Amino acid sequence: MAGAVVAVVAGGKVAFRTRQPDHRLATVGGVRNAIVIGVVTRTGSAVAVALSGSAAAPRFATRTEVALLPPGLTAQPYHAAADMDPEAAASLIAGVERAAEKAATAGLRALADMLPGREVRGVAVVVKAVSVPDNLADILRSHAWMHAAEGELYRQAVLAAASDTAAGPHTRSISQRCRPWSKH
Repeated sequence: MAGAVVAVVAGGKVAFRTRQPDHRLATVGGVRNAIVIGVVTRTGSAVAVALSGSAAAPRFATRTEVALLPPGLTAQPYHAAADMDPEAAASLIAGVERAAEKAATAGLRALADMLPGREVRGVAVVVKAVSVPDNLADILRSHAWMHAAEGELYRQAVLAAASDTAAGPHTRSISQRCRPWSKH
């Protein structure tokens, strides 16, 4: 796709960039046969794409959807918590946060296992700038804040999981606004 965010291996480095000239989003050290993964989250799931190759010829390795919740947990915990007492609401949300991070870790590891002989050298997670109150009661008073908090929950779960994988220090968040096809 023209203008898409790509991850490429070139000149001994792995870079996440758009196809626009000089629009580099993140760079990490690279090695031969390196893989970089780009992730976009959704409510309760994420799509991960693995790429390799050079700047001139990036190569698609694989794409997978990662379920971020086991069966039985709600994908919209803030919505579900709206009518709960504060302690139960906080407990539900914390449980979904832990489950999402655990599922994201398993999903990223499974993706890496699908690419034997290749080292995952970087993970980029598309993030959206949001302002969510720190107070749970304030979040639960606003439907828009509930959605924003749920989006942030899944993005943070994937970022935390990526930081715990081999990519570790080469995990980057990429602003949604940097995507050339985004509406600003």
